[in-house]
Amino acid sequence: MKILVVEDDKYTNEVLSNFLKHGGYEVISAFTGKQALEFLDMSTIHLAVLDIMLPDTNGIELLKHLREFSEIPIIMLTAVTDEYSQMTSFSYKADEYVTKPFSPAVMTKRIDALIHRVYNTSNKPVNIMGYLFDFEKYTVTKDNNEISLTKKEMDIVKTLYDVRYTVLSRQSLLNKIWGYDNDFIDRTVDTHIKNIRRKSCKDLIVTVKGVGYRLNQPDDR
Repeated sequence: MKILVVEDDKYTNEVLSNFLKHGGYEVISAFTGKQALEFLDMSTIHLAVLDIMLPDTNGIELLKHLREFSEIPIIMLTAVTDEYSQMTSFSYKADEYVTKPFSPAVMTKRIDALIHRVYNTSNKPVNIMGYLFDFEKYTVTKDNNEISLTKKEMDIVKTLYDVRYTVLSRQSLLNKIWGYDNDFIDRTVDTHIKNIRRKSCKDLIVTVKGVGYRLNQPDDR
């Protein structure tokens, strides 16, 4: 999933972008409204974080313009707390309104939830390489035979499925599944993936050497 962060304060932009990258997202940083529009023209963006106070435009005007051609989730990030700005933002279909100062860790979790809600709306089981995963019931079957995966093993498959072909590092998987304050070493992920391969299809999860893991050609049916 690709996130566009539009924030003219370089420190704030960098900190939030780094948290999102550690969370497994691809991040594009823009510091002006013009840059934001250029990136939107050149790339598929799944969610945007917009600061209201930009050097070349008002973030609400940018939001208004984006809504003319895009329905991607948008979070307004701003030090402006007046009721009018909030009401106007929601009038132009902002999904959330976050005021500064803010926690980048909490913001990342907020984005996780919004991405999940928008791009994973169906709770039906999904077919991945012939294995039927029901992530709501934590079950997986193959040819009507149930395969026993632990909750964490199912969480790993679900996390990789949510980002489809994107490669996630061990640390990203640790952050997303065990949390940012985890005390686990990255080999914990290796152990769980080894168990998934042993219990089910050995090719379900692909290792990208020196980078991390991705799901092998998920087929959502």
